[in-house]
Amino acid sequence: MVRRSALFGISIVASTLVGLFSIPVLISRFGADLWGLLAVMQVACQFFAVLVAFGWGATGPSMVSALPAHQRKSVFRQSLAFRGVLFLVLAPVAAITCLLLTGQPTAVVALAAVSYVTPGLSAAWYLVGTNRPVALFFWDALPAILGQVAGLLVVLVVPELWAYLLCTAIAGVGGAVGSAIYVLTRRSDGRVRGVAPTPTADLVRSQFAGVSSTMSASVWTAAPLVLVQALAPAAAPVYAVVDRFMKYGVLALAPVLQAVQGWVPEAGQAEVRTRALQAVRVSIGVGGLGGVLLAALATPVSAVLTLDEATMPWIISVICGAAFLGECVAQIVGLSSLVALGGARQLAVSSLASAILGVPLMALLIGLWGLIGAAVGLFIVASALAVYRVAHARRLAVARGAAEAV
Repeated sequence: MVRRSALFGISIVASTLVGLFSIPVLISRFGADLWGLLAVMQVACQFFAVLVAFGWGATGPSMVSALPAHQRKSVFRQSLAFRGVLFLVLAPVAAITCLLLTGQPTAVVALAAVSYVTPGLSAAWYLVGTNRPVALFFWDALPAILGQVAGLLVVLVVPELWAYLLCTAIAGVGGAVGSAIYVLTRRSDGRVRGVAPTPTADLVRSQFAGVSSTMSASVWTAAPLVLVQALAPAAAPVYAVVDRFMKYGVLALAPVLQAVQGWVPEAGQAEVRTRALQAVRVSIGVGGLGGVLLAALATPVSAVLTLDEATMPWIISVICGAAFLGECVAQIVGLSSLVALGGARQLAVSSLASAILGVPLMALLIGLWGLIGAAVGLFIVASALAVYRVAHARRLAVARGAAEAV
């Protein structure tokens, strides 16, 4: 698992470094306010990207890891076709949403929609589940990195937001197409039509838990920045930095999550219980380390990256570090242990509850305390989600152990 985490980490480290470097460049060319609007468009479009992914990003790695090799490619083909239809329907809706939220020109919101909704078509979940970290880097991370680098170079000459987004949109489409071609041409994963396609109604039903959990999580992820923009707009640039740092924290967590998602179920049902409980301990250790680093480094790093225009206060950094611990535990336990133990329903319920209860709580706290209220809301929801998922993972593991003993 450590080896896999290191290999999957290649993509994450490269993406994170480019993303961090882009912040001061974009702020220097566009200003903190326009950069904040770009962040709003990004989180809004990411919600639609989750809808396009339709749950495969959550349950897909564990599912495809457990499939016989000869069935994998046909399952991916059907997933891609279904997600392609969703993309054609939802990308225009994402563009309209960005237009209403930010008032940016039509060309800008259209390019933002293509840039940030296209990842929903990615084969990343399949490459994670089949343990192909090198392919994940070349077909998922590298196109995004090249698009960002090209965009940063272009805005040095043409300081316009549409120019940056044009580069990222081209790279995003290229990566999605390239990853699909890569998967569909691998002979080791069976034939493209190796098994009979699942009826659409059954396909939707089978993905209900995955899409419910990811959609609810996406609502919760996108809501705070949108609420800050609406209720405390003066704090939006600083909260955009908070949002970006939390996302980079989760991004840094991804190699561990990706490795654990494939590692827990791959040894067969006899080992799932033991490995699922080990994953809980891994999540606490990784989350604790990441939380301490975030609390200690977020304030000085944000000052450097934003040219002192949107520095995170120390109190916000500490609260966000504690929130990251909860987020880390909730993600690893939910997407690896719960799914492998047959707890997809608990995953979906907890994600739905975080959105239904978390969004109004966040709105209340932002209205009362502004930026600090947003950080406190993140901590409360992440902690509650972590406790719920750990409790249910342990319960399912105990029940499985009792059944095996019989």
